[in-house]
Amino acid sequence: MLARKKERQRPTNLKNQRWAGIVAAILALGMLVSVVGAYIGQTVGGGGAPLSEQQAEPEPEDYLNYYEGEVERLEEQIQDGEVSEAMLLELAENYRYLTIVQQVFFDDREAVKEYEEKLVSIFSDLAELEPLNPTYRLELINLYIEQGEDEDLIAAEVNVAQELLRDDPDPMLHLSLVQLLSIAGKDELMEEEAEWLDDYLGSRAASGVADNEELFYYALLLGEYRGDPAAAENILEDILEEESEESAIYQNALSYLEYFRANNDEQEIIFE
Repeated sequence: MLARKKERQRPTNLKNQRWAGIVAAILALGMLVSVVGAYIGQTVGGGGAPLSEQQAEPEPEDYLNYYEGEVERLEEQIQDGEVSEAMLLELAENYRYLTIVQQVFFDDREAVKEYEEKLVSIFSDLAELEPLNPTYRLELINLYIEQGEDEDLIAAEVNVAQELLRDDPDPMLHLSLVQLLSIAGKDELMEEEAEWLDDYLGSRAASGVADNEELFYYALLLGEYRGDPAAAENILEDILEEESEESAIYQNALSYLEYFRANNDEQEIIFE
């Protein structure tokens, strides 16, 4: 084995891609499982009747037809004046399922573009209906980035999300904003938001008021965006000592710590 150098240069985009890779993989798998599970649960297995041994496996067209039917039903209710936040969220969920079905089974880019435009309209309505909810702003930012929308349009939503999250901090959502800014290549804004979140969570951790969920997000921030992997690892180890093994926070911290260590070990080999 070659001797390690004291200083190692790492790819500049590595920090931006590591956590994004974890999230993307989890979301993609989770959404695909949701599509299959929801379809089987609501149509094939509806009413609690067991699947027959002769029941054919659903075809991709079955998934497509089902979610198109759900979208049509919901849009008809909305046209009749039955508009609510819950209904718009359900409509958005079904359009997301349609997007994944088209991407996974059909690779129909025109259909995906159409669904994404529908999602922009829905989340714009949700942002208008619930103007203090930053989640809908983040959804719009993500959609605008995916569609390559005008920079001014993205900047306007980023400004609103920043104001909302600073008035009422939510570490998970704020970390999502940092990641979106990173994906969009807005490095200066990303660093600004990461620094603000670092100061906020660091202050809460130092004063002992941060709970383990906040500390978990603090570890992510330090490990992925603030260049302090040692501090991140220490925080994760503390969480594992304090939390029950059955808790979601424990499992999240353990999964990230294992990934973090494996990834760093691999990098040590690469840069030796």
